[in-house]
Amino acid sequence: MARKIATVARDLRLSRFDLKYDIMHLPREARARTIELLGSEVAPRVRELLAKEPTHV
Repeated sequence: MARKIATVARDLRLSRFDLKYDIMHLPREARARTIELLGSEVAPRVRELLAKEPTHV
């Protein structure tokens, strides 16, 4: 997921990325875990990928 977000952000030259997804049918604990993982694992990995990979010219 992180690589896909980083690719889209780079290709579209985004400086900000808002993610909206449907998690309403998940139990409350699963929703909380999903949000936690997005902030603790995915977002840092996206920043890492964007910092490492060259931008398109």
